[in-house]
Amino acid sequence: MKIRTEKLYLSMILIASFIVRLIPHRTLLLATYDEYLHRDITIRLASQGLSAISKDIPSLLGLRAYSYPPLFHIIGAALYRLFPSDYVFFMLPPIYGTIAVFGFYLAFKELMEDEKRALLATSLLAFAPNFIYRTGLYIPENLGLAMFSFSLLLLIKFLKTRRLKYLIVLGVLLGVYMLTHRGWVFFLMAASVIILSYIWPIIKKNLHYFIALLILAYIAYLKIDFINSLVADFFLRLQKTEVSFLGYFKWIGVIQLVFGALGTKYYLERDPIRRGFALWAWAFMFAGGISFRFRDPYATIPLAAMSAEFLIDEVFPRVGPLLRNALSDIRGIGSKWVKNVSTKKGLATAVIALMLFVPLAQGAYSAFRYINPPTVSDKEAYQWIIDNTPEDATILVWWDMGYLIIGNTHRKDVVIWKKVYQGFFGEAPTAMEASQAYNDHVVMFSSNQRERVYFLMKKYNVSYIFVDKTRLSYGLIKYGLMEYAPYDTHFKLEFCNGNAQIYLFIPEPTLQPVDMFPLNYTGTYEPLVSFLEKFWTGYNYADFDDRYKAYFNLNGWMVELYSRLYEKTGDEAFKERTDWLLKWLSYKQMDNGAFPWGVPPNDFTLYTSYTLEPLKNFTFEGKEKSLDLLKSREKEDYFMTTPTDEKGGLVTNAMMLPVYKELGILNETTEKNILREILNEQRGDGNWNGNLGTTIAIASSLARYYQLTGNETVLEAVKKAAEWLKDQQDETGKLKAEKFDYAYSRATYAQMVYIYHVAGLTEEEEITLKFIFDTFNPNREVHPLDTVITIYRYFGYAYGPDKAIEMLNNLLRLHPMVKFE
Repeated sequence: MKIRTEKLYLSMILIASFIVRLIPHRTLLLATYDEYLHRDITIRLASQGLSAISKDIPSLLGLRAYSYPPLFHIIGAALYRLFPSDYVFFMLPPIYGTIAVFGFYLAFKELMEDEKRALLATSLLAFAPNFIYRTGLYIPENLGLAMFSFSLLLLIKFLKTRRLKYLIVLGVLLGVYMLTHRGWVFFLMAASVIILSYIWPIIKKNLHYFIALLILAYIAYLKIDFINSLVADFFLRLQKTEVSFLGYFKWIGVIQLVFGALGTKYYLERDPIRRGFALWAWAFMFAGGISFRFRDPYATIPLAAMSAEFLIDEVFPRVGPLLRNALSDIRGIGSKWVKNVSTKKGLATAVIALMLFVPLAQGAYSAFRYINPPTVSDKEAYQWIIDNTPEDATILVWWDMGYLIIGNTHRKDVVIWKKVYQGFFGEAPTAMEASQAYNDHVVMFSSNQRERVYFLMKKYNVSYIFVDKTRLSYGLIKYGLMEYAPYDTHFKLEFCNGNAQIYLFIPEPTLQPVDMFPLNYTGTYEPLVSFLEKFWTGYNYADFDDRYKAYFNLNGWMVELYSRLYEKTGDEAFKERTDWLLKWLSYKQMDNGAFPWGVPPNDFTLYTSYTLEPLKNFTFEGKEKSLDLLKSREKEDYFMTTPTDEKGGLVTNAMMLPVYKELGILNETTEKNILREILNEQRGDGNWNGNLGTTIAIASSLARYYQLTGNETVLEAVKKAAEWLKDQQDETGKLKAEKFDYAYSRATYAQMVYIYHVAGLTEEEEITLKFIFDTFNPNREVHPLDTVITIYRYFGYAYGPDKAIEMLNNLLRLHPMVKFE
């Protein structure tokens, strides 16, 4: 091949390689978790200087478990100081990756002594999915593979010429490589296989010495702690995950894998270096079945060389004859034309071109599809951490989020900090210590042994807990720490937005529960109290469901209900519980006065207002703060549902209208505008949106608003809604929409009772009330505590709180909950 043509094709390969390696950062976001880690280390070095790096030699060489050599980050830090922009992290990977591609071209050219073969081998390697992954990201392996390529070039030159200068330069380069990435260990493994193949005739003659050397090496491994520790740590560091057969096609590449495997015999029969390449490929592919680190991309390197030469020598020359033979027996219309085409050289060329296009297409596709940026969905939460936490704060997060926390906030986590940063900036942990940190973080998230969790959080100096919506879907998190953190006074919610939640860990809370046990009450109201106390957590009352266990609004109503029971019975236990709940509510409310709700929780205005409604006549610390928050959420024609809401909603506006009125914070303009919108949206037959749930929610809110204001226009709307609702029930009072038994909570029917009561539909009110008393079953309620408290709330609106308590007590006497032994 002419030199000019060679340079042209090489330039095209290098340019295409560079462009493909830009794809992972096309969104100008870091593309993998690891990149956040290495960017953070680089930025820390840029600001702290080289003195921050560990002085532990094995750590500097990457020989400790979970340690990184520093050269990659030192170079990045130097460039970042010159160009303080994230573009440094986006542009360096394709530059390093393209240098690696060029280095492997030189190595393949030295091996094959043919530019055309080297160019094909380079193309197959450059666009192998796993090679793009490792050389297209801001990770130390990127620069490491560039050094691997030139180390391979020098090794081949030394073996072919036996000139000492190549060995000396190789030794120097390996010294630099050792400070860059632990991939130098893989190079030594591959080099050992090649050298063994090269000197096999000598080994055969001195096999007994070779075996003796292996025995001595094994004894050294067993007896010398330093060697044992290094080897054990290295293999413990390898991710041991079984790799599926399809994974080889996906990551190595179809052409590279198939024709590399077919070229094995071809390479084994050639010179010792090529034979070493074949042995290297298969040794690493077998090892890659257990740990992908061998396969990706180190097995791909020899496979690219093997497949290139096999294609050129064995496959491409046979494409034309194979096509002619395959199409020779065709008969019928057009067969002559097909046969004629099959003899043309252009068809074979087109087939070969298609084969060569496959690796490029697969590589480009992999850069788009296989390298997916982790979800950085909560920049608001990260910014809150930056603005509100100390720089040395340790944040407990699920391990894979540790990369994002460290990379986006520059704070510590438990697992990744122990595994990586301790080794980079200090003394690397052993593999066992790193494993213990992982196990302890699982315990902190999953265990219900709270004293153990508190101990571990103190041990790791945890300041905050961060959980997002995705991690909350993990059962061991949802039913572990996140089950009790909402009500346990060791934790205070500092931030929430419906996707992320951040808790402050308080090792010694100022508010400690006085009585962790349920009230033991025997008296007139035993059915009611016995039911309610089944939901006592030691801190608050929480339902038997998967919802947010703080239940601030229900505990607000518990204060109101138990205060009345104290007035009725004089039992001091009710007063003590009421006093505790008021302190607990004040302690657990957010700093802005909000009482959040939801999974994950959000600062919903509605639930803050619902919590304050039953507490309007009680004094507690933080009450004014909550009222001020509600006032700030009141706009001219809507209530903000969350701090970021700009339009409100029909149903939530209706539900908050009477509460704001009762709390005395309703602006006249807001009241007029919202009321007008609600009444205008009511349809001629009395419903809203043709929806049963929407109509009940709005009509019951308007009924309460009418009770507070006496507005006759509102009463007419309630009456119209009541007329529509009665048509939705059968003669027993059951909703016709209740296709299967107990599809609707009896709390819904209690709302309907209240609507009928205000509307004056006495017959429908009595029928619905009887239906509740006949069919109520707390064991079938999805949210039994919420249901009972809601029934109390609406019965209280209709008949007064005292009568509501009597009715609820009778209801629970008739329908008790399953007993707990």
